[in-house]
Amino acid sequence: MKISKVQFLSKGLAVLSLISFVIIFTSSVTAQDGVKDNRYGGYARLYSMGDNPYIVDPDNIKYNSAYSSVYSNFFWGDIGGDNGNPEDGFGQFAGFNYQVSKGFTLGALLTRNDFISRNSIAKLDPNNVVGIVNSNPAADVVPLNNNFTALGSYAWGDFTFGLGLSYASTTNDYTPATGTGDKNSASQLGFNLSAIGKISSSLSFDAAFSLSMPSATYTPGTGDKEEASATNLMFNARGFFKLGGKFSLVPSLIFYNSTGTYKVGSNSTDLPSFTGFGVGAGLVYQSGSLIIAGGPAFMYESETISSVSGISPELTDSRLVFPAWNLGAEWQFTDWLVGRAGYVASTFSFTNQSVASPTTVDENTRTAFGEGDVRLGVGFRFGGFTLDATVNDDVLRQGFNLIGGGVRSFAYLSGSFAF
Repeated sequence: MKISKVQFLSKGLAVLSLISFVIIFTSSVTAQDGVKDNRYGGYARLYSMGDNPYIVDPDNIKYNSAYSSVYSNFFWGDIGGDNGNPEDGFGQFAGFNYQVSKGFTLGALLTRNDFISRNSIAKLDPNNVVGIVNSNPAADVVPLNNNFTALGSYAWGDFTFGLGLSYASTTNDYTPATGTGDKNSASQLGFNLSAIGKISSSLSFDAAFSLSMPSATYTPGTGDKEEASATNLMFNARGFFKLGGKFSLVPSLIFYNSTGTYKVGSNSTDLPSFTGFGVGAGLVYQSGSLIIAGGPAFMYESETISSVSGISPELTDSRLVFPAWNLGAEWQFTDWLVGRAGYVASTFSFTNQSVASPTTVDENTRTAFGEGDVRLGVGFRFGGFTLDATVNDDVLRQGFNLIGGGVRSFAYLSGSFAF
């Protein structure tokens, strides 16, 4: 059987990739075994610890580019979770940060349309503007994917400032030999300005402002042009107060606002607008490798749909969440194995408005509860290489049946390599 040049090259690249991985992995274990390096973590770690917003983790880079300096000389990303496709996984991405010179770090994120972090400029089309334009059967805008985010940070004394820039675009133009064609396009531009700093020996902070602007356009050969666009503003901040001993108090603040428009020719309508803000207060205990963190949070979110003259009044749905609990712990079983556990639960009041008449609304307010969840996770650490995983609860419930039972041990995987 003859092997084509393409097959030969493909197999050759696969072998080279495997050899490279083995060399990197082996060198990291040999050169760094026993060295304690705090540069590790990611989404799987935070999720296992109850979606914990009160600890520092490389996942913070997603919305605060200044943290790229804390995790410089660092490869990281998510292997993701199962989505039923043996050749793919949900939530996969790759990133790196490299210290170019003292205090100056450059990095990048390569993300897809299933990226997990709604407050990041790497998140694509959160308003579904492509879907809005494609609601016209004649339109065929290609959904955004493969977003590239450039990161930069500069340390100046006790403060570090970060800048992030992301961009993604698609086109789908049809030009017939005769007659008129049409054009379809989409794009998204994002900016992130951020800072982390130490104000005193007992107080430090982080803060970030992000802006993303997705848009989609359909231009037919004849007829009205259609376009949808949105503006998303996001702000995050945390304080870290040392209380003495091994305890710290971590207050947090988040705010976001989203607005948009949909135009057909000269007619313009507002897209649903979203506003949300939240505050939390976490208590963190750290002793050696043991970290226990958690606390309550308050969150308010609202969605407003503009009125339509003679058809419906303005409608607002809102949700008030209190308390929302995020609790988590991390400890070391051995030098190479880390254990994690977490818990999440929430109580909220949901208010829904519906059309009663062109000028009046029906309103319903009810109490509801977020599904409480106990979470487990592990981390495998070999020198600079770390693999973090969330543990499938059924692994414990299956007992001895796990052997040969076909139950997945891990639900989500993150990986990193610090050098």
